[in-house]
Amino acid sequence: MAKADKKIKDVKGKTADDKKAGFFKNRSFFLSSGKYFLIAMVLIAQTLLAYTIVDKNYGQIYQFASNLTSNGSVTFQMDELIVNPAGTQGQRFLVVEISIELQRESHLEQLETHLDRIKHEMNAALSTRTVNELLQYEEREILREELIAIVNRAIGTRSVRNLYYTRYVMQ
Repeated sequence: MAKADKKIKDVKGKTADDKKAGFFKNRSFFLSSGKYFLIAMVLIAQTLLAYTIVDKNYGQIYQFASNLTSNGSVTFQMDELIVNPAGTQGQRFLVVEISIELQRESHLEQLETHLDRIKHEMNAALSTRTVNELLQYEEREILREELIAIVNRAIGTRSVRNLYYTRYVMQ
């Protein structure tokens, strides 16, 4: 005779399978909330670790950051550049004076050595832009980054800290 699947019920009327299902149902809740708890604990531990490291080494970090700022930097004022923008057939011109801030004074000598090359490449970059491009602020910022790259390439190091338009006149 085949055994009948009889499930033994406890006093509350629940079988062993019902108890397991209920246990795992509650357990999945604890597993999912446990993941969030673990992530929160890791973030708190990282925050405390970062605070401790910065607190112990604040003097060194401050000194390093202050060395990155204006200590030892030098500014070079270029002569004005006059170029005809692209597509103007000589009817319009741009007058630009540029001031270049270098990270080290030793790079000033290299800049002066390569000044003719730098002016030539800057003239080429400026004359390829149209009047509309030269008048738009966003385009001028893109051009500024390009001029910084020209100077850095000529010097051979990443020396330019900043480049300023001290005069920018479109006629």
